[in-house]
Amino acid sequence: MIFNMNKAYIGIDPGSKGFVAFQKNGVFEYHAIDGCDWALLFEQFFKWRNENEEIICAIEDVHAIYGSSAEATFNFGYVCGMLKMILIGSRIPYVMVQPKEWQKEMWMNSDVISHKEVSTRKDGKTICRTIIDTKKTSINAAKRLFPTIDFRKDDSPKSRCKNVDDNKVDSTLICEYARRKNF
Repeated sequence: MIFNMNKAYIGIDPGSKGFVAFQKNGVFEYHAIDGCDWALLFEQFFKWRNENEEIICAIEDVHAIYGSSAEATFNFGYVCGMLKMILIGSRIPYVMVQPKEWQKEMWMNSDVISHKEVSTRKDGKTICRTIIDTKKTSINAAKRLFPTIDFRKDDSPKSRCKNVDDNKVDSTLICEYARRKNF
């Protein structure tokens, strides 16, 4: 498969703490969704559209989480709707990608972090399942694929932030997935 080096890619991990990753020629730019100014984010997308003849966005196709509060579900839907309207308004084509689809492409067996979960059914039978920690597995994959990227939310030199932001990681992997699939 031949990749177009002049094509730009956007990967979005939606949600109130989500991230937007923009990639062109292997160089990434990030924008946090948490507390963002929607008008400024729209201007950024519009700028990317005007500067790149070929551009595509992959946005994670996620839904409300069972057991979430009505407020959390409403806020999640609001953020997803705003992101889609920004894409439509800036005339950037997009594809919706299921989490399992991009994870299958981006993860290797050596990235996977899992644990055993034992539960007892109502009939008394014990069930043992292996649960994959998707956040830790994605962090491993991102560090393997992009060892020079600082995945902290605030990666400025004076930042006190010490933890990797799994939303920034996911947006990077979704963006790379779009590039690999050459949508």
